[in-house]
Amino acid sequence: MTTRTLLILGLACIPIPGFGHHSVSGLYDDTVVELEGEVTGVLWRNPHVGFTMSVRDENGEAQEWDMAMTALSNLRRWQIPRDFLVVGESIRVAGRPSQFGENAMYISNALRPNGEEILLLANATPRWSDRTVEMSASRRAGIGDPSEPERGIFRVWSRPPGVTNPFGQTAELDPYLTESARAARTAYFQRTDNPIMDCTPKGMPTIMEAPYPWEFIREGDDIVLHQEEYDTWRTIHMAPDAAPAGGPPSLLGYSVGHWQGDTLVVTTTNMTWRHFNTRGIPLSPEAEFVERFTMRPDGSRMDWAMTVTDPATFIEPVTLVLRWVWYPDAVVGSYDCLLAAEDQ
Repeated sequence: MTTRTLLILGLACIPIPGFGHHSVSGLYDDTVVELEGEVTGVLWRNPHVGFTMSVRDENGEAQEWDMAMTALSNLRRWQIPRDFLVVGESIRVAGRPSQFGENAMYISNALRPNGEEILLLANATPRWSDRTVEMSASRRAGIGDPSEPERGIFRVWSRPPGVTNPFGQTAELDPYLTESARAARTAYFQRTDNPIMDCTPKGMPTIMEAPYPWEFIREGDDIVLHQEEYDTWRTIHMAPDAAPAGGPPSLLGYSVGHWQGDTLVVTTTNMTWRHFNTRGIPLSPEAEFVERFTMRPDGSRMDWAMTVTDPATFIEPVTLVLRWVWYPDAVVGSYDCLLAAEDQ
């Protein structure tokens, strides 16, 4: 067994809050603190890279801290090399500590001994150095490339930085919740009730909040929506006689599509997933989603609107909107949430 494999097995036993899901809301304080210490172990994985760090307290005693950061997929996409974390090397970090009194933190900045500062969030700003390693200027600007419009929707789409995830806007959704849905959300506790702890895949519609690239692929007469998150493949049945209620129940439901001009309209029913989002809003078996995918004529941007009808959850239909952009060099990579393969 290699040293690297031993390291992964060791870290797998370390409880690092927030590793099982994307959202760190409700788990970490808003106050940013700084720590300095020696890296003692690294786990390269999705949805959050983690590492352990030995930090001296005010009495000079060594304390072990568990650190979480952005996904391995994001590091790869932002072209941030892995060598900024080296076991045995001292490093300074800044981030938000756990709300639960544990030695745990979600980091946004890391300073290497050579003076390079790594920015690990899209909105992170330098704290210690003018020598930064971060996402490219084009990625940070979030502007899609207006080229190759002849490709149509069949390309890789990326969510630009700074775009608000509508699934997480619980305060805005509250007025539309039924009494029973509001009670379920109030009773929800992020630390224990999150439905995607331990790399459990998302179902529809929550998978559409994914911050990673996805693409439309032709598959015969049908269209496949391939998402990097959880290596998801979702078939959109395009046959004229395909009925929304005609497919078997599944995590992603049964999707039927048709064209309205240049807009792809997709209706999805029969979901076995019982969560509207990962913030406590439930979903009933009667839920129906109608999505509208509209690409800008120059191919630079994809606008998405989804209307959900679920009388058990919402007092009236609710529509969410989101957008993605096209970067010619973007690819849909392997997510592989449970493993930490070198080729991720």
